[in-house]
Amino acid sequence: IAALLNPTLLTCPLKSIHSLIVHPSSLMHQTLIPSVSPNSRSIIGLCLGLTLSIASFQAQAEPPEWSGNPDEALVIKTLPGMMRYDTADLTVSPGAKVKLTLENPDDLQHNLVVLKPDPADKDGQKFAQESWMMGEKVIATGWVPRDHPRILVASGLLDPNAAESLYFVAPDQPGDYPFVCTVPGHALLMRGVLQVRSKSRLLTDLTYTLYEGNWDKLPDFSKLTPVETGKLPKGLIDLDIAKKRKGGFGLVFEGNLKIEKAEEFQFYLASDDGSRLIIDGEGIIDVDGVHPAGDPKEGKIKLPEGTHSLRVIYFEKAGQRALTVAARSKSLGWQDLSTSPSRKKAAKAPPTPILLTPKNGEAITHRAFLPGVNPRGIAVGYPGGVNVAWDADVMNLSVIWRGGFVNVASHWEGRGSGSQLAGYDEVRIGAGLPMQQLESLDEPWIPFSTAQIKYERDTENPEKEITFNIKHPDYQFEGYRLAPKNRYPTFRYRYKETEITDTFEPSSIEGREALIRTISIKGTAPEHTWFRLADTGSLEKNETGWHPVSDKLWLKAEGAEPVIRTVDGKKELLIPVDAGSPEHTFTVTYWWQTEIGGKVSQ
Repeated sequence: IAALLNPTLLTCPLKSIHSLIVHPSSLMHQTLIPSVSPNSRSIIGLCLGLTLSIASFQAQAEPPEWSGNPDEALVIKTLPGMMRYDTADLTVSPGAKVKLTLENPDDLQHNLVVLKPDPADKDGQKFAQESWMMGEKVIATGWVPRDHPRILVASGLLDPNAAESLYFVAPDQPGDYPFVCTVPGHALLMRGVLQVRSKSRLLTDLTYTLYEGNWDKLPDFSKLTPVETGKLPKGLIDLDIAKKRKGGFGLVFEGNLKIEKAEEFQFYLASDDGSRLIIDGEGIIDVDGVHPAGDPKEGKIKLPEGTHSLRVIYFEKAGQRALTVAARSKSLGWQDLSTSPSRKKAAKAPPTPILLTPKNGEAITHRAFLPGVNPRGIAVGYPGGVNVAWDADVMNLSVIWRGGFVNVASHWEGRGSGSQLAGYDEVRIGAGLPMQQLESLDEPWIPFSTAQIKYERDTENPEKEITFNIKHPDYQFEGYRLAPKNRYPTFRYRYKETEITDTFEPSSIEGREALIRTISIKGTAPEHTWFRLADTGSLEKNETGWHPVSDKLWLKAEGAEPVIRTVDGKKELLIPVDAGSPEHTFTVTYWWQTEIGGKVSQ
């Protein structure tokens, strides 16, 4: 159907056809099929997409007979706007029949490829890069070279809000099997490890001894008379043996650790109330006293091959009760030693993301504590997946990134801990105040206005002074205004006798995200006034006229000629402010240099 609408498609390279599907409104689309109406173009894109979808579907193997009853079922999800999977660790048993489901709630296409180990490519990034280089050969197969001998199992290319279940038998050989997203530009962040580990019983010969008493800290149980003893054949520490008691009791658990391979172990212990972990007579972790169960405390010990004694002592005064014990090693992975699973994984895992996202072609502005930004940071997410954090403490751009905007989930955890930048390719530009008078280009830049105060609580050195940032007397923040059409903010401030506006607009150059910044200065600036654009990267102008500020981002200034200087071994990119002009406007374009694949036109 597509070819009938336009025979030109019969001569198009496969890569170009794929671009029509993924970017149907792109310049390439307009160029390749210029003689067809927009509606026909949409039909062509739909037909081509259906063709590749059918090919992809036919390439997938039929589910095995055991698919309805796998030994282990795992789910891994993409995190919207964050270019990440929701976990970097999966664990299965050797030889297990595994159902692995990939869910993609993101607005980019993603895949999942599990690989056999390679000492030269432990995280799968090299494999992903080699896949990208194959170009047309792998586009039709979802960016996966299906016949590659390293592939253990691989998904298709999942569209936004799609899911796919993969079925495979885990290798018999324990080890670390990397998994990665092979869509161009994704593997740097979207990767992890499938750990194939034997679920052997680590703790054996486990017994318990129950005592009665009312304590505020762990007693010497050897001097007390037990009221009950017994065995725990499941090999898991369990408080249910005292579930009929309201409080005022203690327990001693004793067993043996069967270590088949000498290695270092990390142990975890949490309790309500007090407890202690003892191995081979040596105290490893102590959480004594009356308290609620918090995050597990940790302790390391290297255990040689053989049998080692384990002892956990515990008391409960009243109220809530809890006791969780776990261990981790390289060969065994995570091992729960109690019926109450350790909270260690939950403690380390971030809360489920709550993303703020620009909608309806409008920017979204969010004021909150942001990592690496002064307290008066203002985050702005623009349509097209480009974002900035503007620092109202120093009147300057602080951070620029792409992808997801802001994750506010941590606001709802405990007492709240600020927001997190949700995207990727984060670059910090020129920290500190943007304008300064320099009598010479050898004069150092002063990024912050500071003051000192004596720290009277320092009893060892009562004369000690601490330095902190204060408001600069030459600057005055005058807020920001939102454009009625798209709610893009214009930041406004004063520097001495000048008025400055600072605005940003998303753009795209050669299919990669860009951001255009316009800085307008009204009023007569003092002589020898400079505006600092960047203090990171090589900054040397390349043959295309761009200044690299990192390996990810280039910038170009127009309306004034930038000057590169080196002070104290550090390069800076400055723009002179014309003291003889009542108004001075220049633009700065920031352009990302890596193309992110998997984009789907809306």
